[in-house]
Amino acid sequence: MKKRRRYLKDLIAIDINRLVLETGYFEIQIGDILLSLAPERCPGKGYIVSLFTNHLRQHKFWELSAKPHNGRLRNGGSIPYRSDETFYVIGSDGRRYRHLFIDPEEMRIGVRSDFYPHHWQAYPRGKAKENGVPTKDAIEKINRELFGLDEFTEDYQKRLRTSYLPR
Repeated sequence: MKKRRRYLKDLIAIDINRLVLETGYFEIQIGDILLSLAPERCPGKGYIVSLFTNHLRQHKFWELSAKPHNGRLRNGGSIPYRSDETFYVIGSDGRRYRHLFIDPEEMRIGVRSDFYPHHWQAYPRGKAKENGVPTKDAIEKINRELFGLDEFTEDYQKRLRTSYLPR
């Protein structure tokens, strides 16, 4: 039997900005292993994201990079203090990435380029797309059919798409 190819959408994505600014940690149970990610200050290196396995610190870590929000808001608005910077993780190639990814089957953690050195391999294309790999629209349609959205949520999402508010 041919092994099914894994794409970026099949991996577990961890939003670095949310990890640093909102939650402060990320935990996931995979089999009998508990994986945890926690941002922390490291003397001499700035901020890092550390990996813990079953509450034991591992040698793997990723440096964080902060980018300040530039510009002004309309009508004299201001950016809240807790949201005045956007955080990124620095990959092994020295580039900034918004997400870390976890492959639960192989127990690998890394940025997009660690899993797919060639960017065109991250998403289904050509025959793989034609052979029954569902598109994003098809997945959203199935989710709507299974879980449904009430009138309020649909109206809210419609207004959010057409507004000028930051997402």
